[in-house]
Amino acid sequence: MQTLSVGRDIAWLPLPNEIVLILDAQLPPIGAITSALALAFDGERILMTNLRQRGWDIPGGHLEAGETPEAAMRREVLEEAGAVLIDVQLLGYQRIRLLGAVPTDYRYPHPDSYQVLYLARVAELLDFAATEEASQRAFFAPTAAQELTWVQENQLMYEQALIRIKELGWVE
Repeated sequence: MQTLSVGRDIAWLPLPNEIVLILDAQLPPIGAITSALALAFDGERILMTNLRQRGWDIPGGHLEAGETPEAAMRREVLEEAGAVLIDVQLLGYQRIRLLGAVPTDYRYPHPDSYQVLYLARVAELLDFAATEEASQRAFFAPTAAQELTWVQENQLMYEQALIRIKELGWVE
């Protein structure tokens, strides 16, 4: 386990809060995992989906009742990007900690919840049809990826993913 970054008082969360980005091959407490996302690659190119609410983002989403994190991630990648994945492995997670009382109508575990991040290769792209959630999918080479907000905000995790895919021999 390696801590990559610590952020505090992130605007999209109830205040006060802390987000810790952790590189780890072990899942955090399973009952506190709320979502699972994929850093999915074709060579060095990362798969992104253009979400109508957030712009270009890595595909992924919330776990459904009884679903494992990996199954949720695979389902969401298929729904948002029309991609089938292989060689899936845990890369790390974000620990979201609320430092105050439980907010009214807060639907996540308190004080800690987790978003897990998987590394994967794209095995197949199915036909893509825009949905209410996602308007496009695309691959971005490392130089182009640096222009994306998600990569800029998660630079250390993106860099670790690039290191890992080279170590695994996914890049020719």
